[in-house]
Amino acid sequence: MASVIKRINEYNAGIPTILHELKWKALHESSFRFFRGTCHLFAQDFVKQYKFKPKVKSWNCGDMHFENFGSYKGENRLVYFDLNDFDESVLAGPEPDICRFLTSFIIAAGQMKVAAIGLHKALHDIMAAYVNTLVNRKALMLEHEVAHGVFKKYFDHLNSFDREDFIAKHTTKHKGILKLKEDNVHLMHLDDSLKTRIYEGLSHLLHIPRFEHLVFEDAAFRIAGTGSLGMQRYAVLCYSKKKGKRYLIDVKEARVSCFRDVIDIKQPRFKNEADRVNQVGNIMQFCSPAYSSTTRIDNKWYVVKEMQLLDDKMAVSGLDHDFSSLSAVSKEMAVLIAWSQIRSSGHLGASTADDLIKFAEKKQWQKDIIELSGDLAKRNNKYYREFTKAE
Repeated sequence: MASVIKRINEYNAGIPTILHELKWKALHESSFRFFRGTCHLFAQDFVKQYKFKPKVKSWNCGDMHFENFGSYKGENRLVYFDLNDFDESVLAGPEPDICRFLTSFIIAAGQMKVAAIGLHKALHDIMAAYVNTLVNRKALMLEHEVAHGVFKKYFDHLNSFDREDFIAKHTTKHKGILKLKEDNVHLMHLDDSLKTRIYEGLSHLLHIPRFEHLVFEDAAFRIAGTGSLGMQRYAVLCYSKKKGKRYLIDVKEARVSCFRDVIDIKQPRFKNEADRVNQVGNIMQFCSPAYSSTTRIDNKWYVVKEMQLLDDKMAVSGLDHDFSSLSAVSKEMAVLIAWSQIRSSGHLGASTADDLIKFAEKKQWQKDIIELSGDLAKRNNKYYREFTKAE
């Protein structure tokens, strides 16, 4: 197999210089951040190491890791915490998502210097939470009212946010006109001609009821994520004439899933890659984010959704190296993964819930995935060392 440096360079070929620098800086940050930004390495290695031949088909978000869960508001303006990134979504077996999640857990635990016996028990507890939830066959949602421990503190923290403060944080007034704040950390400057093309690309959405009262006021390049660094992504400041409020809309380029060419399963036919991302998100999430749609700008397809003041992730760094909190939160996340697979069962080529549950109850694949997760975590850390030494 080609060197990891060559594989990373080939996958990221064509990234503009400034975005290349931002992504490489992010990949250097830690082995966990490196893992987040190199899902293509995981996809290739998972299929090769596992000799992947799915017994059942289920939808996967494709990039399932500890920090790809987050909060957002739905069209009903209620707050949800769920899977929130479907760029790499793919129809496969149920194994890729749970394996990538367990691998991310092992890498995060490694940064906390956890003893092997504690890690082993936690992995089996997470797998049990996932399987037991599948067997229960009910796809529910994580609610603030019944949240406890770290999640209760998380929801309490979310409720302290204020929309006006959020908009003010990302905007500034110039000659009395509200503009996006181009700080080169979250937002970067766009020339007026590109802004115009973005507004034109979004204009067809104004015929849809949930968009029809919006006025586009400003746009900027958005810097966010790790794996998606390098893709075109914009933040658009909008004013709702109906509600008298401002919103930020996230417009993110959609590309082919890194799993598509390594998994030998016929995928459903979607209109385009943005349609795939939105449709799969719609069947896997309990509720889709507000302003979810797709658009085309400069011959590229984009996923559109509201950029939330509550689009807050449960970050590893926020756990203060507390392994018990990491384990507790991860078990809850394993439940969310199971719910998403139950919810999407029977849709767009996925097997039925009965077939998914029958497979999930078998013990051998559970042991194999736990073992493989450990191997892939070691491989990721090796790649990370090679990458940082070569730069």
